[in-house]
Amino acid sequence: MKNKKLIFIENNVARYVVWCAFAVSTWTLTSCSKWLEEDPYSLYAAETYFDNTDDAKKAVLGVYEIMASQNTYGFYMSLVFDIDSDLAYMEGTGFSNDNRTLAHYNFATGHNYITEAWRALYDGINRANLVIANIPQMDMFANGSETEKAELRRCLAEAKFLRGLYYFDLVRLYGDVPLKTEYTKATDDMKSARTDKEEIYDQIIQDMTEAIPDIPEASEKSLDERISRGAAKGILARVYLGRGGYSLRQNGQMERPSNYLTYYEEARRLTKEIIDGGHHELNTSYEAIFKNYCELKLEPKESMFETAFFNPSGARPYSGYIGTWNSPRTAAGAVYGRANAFFRIIPMLYDKYEPADQRKDIAIARYEIDRNSQKVDLSDPILANVRLWTPGKWRRDWQGTEPKDLNNTDINWVLLRYSDVLLMYAEAENEINGPGANSVGSAYWSLNMVRRRGFGMPVDQPSATADLPSGLSKEEFFEKVMEERALELCYEGFRKFDLIRWNRLGTSLRATQEDLNAIYGNFPYIAGDYFTDNKHELYPIPQKERDINQNLTQNPNY
Repeated sequence: MKNKKLIFIENNVARYVVWCAFAVSTWTLTSCSKWLEEDPYSLYAAETYFDNTDDAKKAVLGVYEIMASQNTYGFYMSLVFDIDSDLAYMEGTGFSNDNRTLAHYNFATGHNYITEAWRALYDGINRANLVIANIPQMDMFANGSETEKAELRRCLAEAKFLRGLYYFDLVRLYGDVPLKTEYTKATDDMKSARTDKEEIYDQIIQDMTEAIPDIPEASEKSLDERISRGAAKGILARVYLGRGGYSLRQNGQMERPSNYLTYYEEARRLTKEIIDGGHHELNTSYEAIFKNYCELKLEPKESMFETAFFNPSGARPYSGYIGTWNSPRTAAGAVYGRANAFFRIIPMLYDKYEPADQRKDIAIARYEIDRNSQKVDLSDPILANVRLWTPGKWRRDWQGTEPKDLNNTDINWVLLRYSDVLLMYAEAENEINGPGANSVGSAYWSLNMVRRRGFGMPVDQPSATADLPSGLSKEEFFEKVMEERALELCYEGFRKFDLIRWNRLGTSLRATQEDLNAIYGNFPYIAGDYFTDNKHELYPIPQKERDINQNLTQNPNY
């Protein structure tokens, strides 16, 4: 059991009537010796609810709670929205269910997952808006003790950061979306038009920048899943790289801003601050990172920001599909519980790892578990076996306890690791200054630290085995950055977003399908056939939302 879990708060405010009541249900997680306790629902008027620091904390944890939905990071945004890609695909070539239609790029504008994710993210934004409006009005915010004022400033900062995060998710998924920075009231106009994404990026950056000073560093806060200062800087660096990359514009073209280097410079600055700050470092063991997730252990030095999951029965809500959909296939009769393993890997990735790279057999599982809880070896790279290779970072046999539910787990979903910070720094530094020499502060230095850990070497010492060859050009080094992000971060929810901002998603999908069929014959991968350039880089604006709000225009080519 985790040492400490977030308190989950549910804001049960009526969506379509009036958003002036604040409803909370408090789920307190302490230790594995205590049951989860649920307080009865209570209703409070928004203007009277915010009375003390405990109220403010409950309110901001209600903003975090959106991340624990299967409509967001419990399933859709962690697993389904990141495939099909050049690293993974959804098992099955048919379109018999929602996850396959979405993964294979053969979905309609009314797809349920697309609609439900949209609504969940806006629910989170509205909760954040409520917190942001009310905390500064509290008497304690100005007149409380220094401890009370610091806690309220932290709660306000977290709400701003999370509002920025949810808008960042919306922009990456849907492009231009309505921008709303005040919580919804009965008298509000509910039919807002879409806002240019550049204006939304301005708001995201403002929110996160304002939040950072009042958020504690990981070493200064309790061991929980609330955002730390370093993690907030890392996510903001990701925002800058996303803004500086390519995206599908409303003119139907993939474009990047003319001043994109300005955003790369900010990403470089923020990641360097994290690196120089010394609050985070690489775990010496790549395997230990993922065993910690499976064993429900928090380790914030490397794992900088996680979405918290826990449900005492294992059912919904507050549980996820992490470790069942993206785990080695496990028969239902096994002591570990079932893993359907719908998430399958592209087998050529295994060969991209060098022989001494220890990450390959952690990232990729070449076995399954039968009903007798025995491993069945699938390492022979014949078609029948490679079709069953899966991500190996989340494994039923690593979870160490009997399952509470056949489908769901309490495994957290990681949103930022320190190795990602190092790779973002390498990408931004290379874009601005080139790779440089293999010395402290260079792009080479940052990327090689990640590789050395992957090869089991000391990260602060040059390694003839792990280090990239010197003398690479800026363009050659960028190719290595793209490859290293695949080798290090595969199946962690970033690949499609990376390929989109590099303007390589469609090209990559078609090349992957061509290579698979050349090597294995009729391989069950069809994303290259269905992906349409200048369309599928974004999801459509949900049709149900457009039916309600005629001011919402549709994305290109839908």
